[in-house]
Amino acid sequence: MALYKQGNADAQVKIGGGKLYGIFISSTSSGTFALYDSAVASTSDPKIANTVTVTAGTQYISFPAGIWFSNGLYIDIASTIEYTIVYE
Repeated sequence: MALYKQGNADAQVKIGGGKLYGIFISSTSSGTFALYDSAVASTSDPKIANTVTVTAGTQYISFPAGIWFSNGLYIDIASTIEYTIVYE
């Protein structure tokens, strides 16, 4: 069963393993985001997506079947972004 988190700041989305389905950006002011397979933003942990420059009203990182992450899911944003991230 998929879950979602809506936010506008750096956030620990999930601790531990799971699946990422996608992220939707509803509004932005020249924002970017990066996703980490980690419980925190860490250069020693793998990135699921390196820095992505976004446009409002756009879906990014769409994986209908989901992709696995093992350590956790963390979103790191810059500037102003409103997002919804879908995961399991």
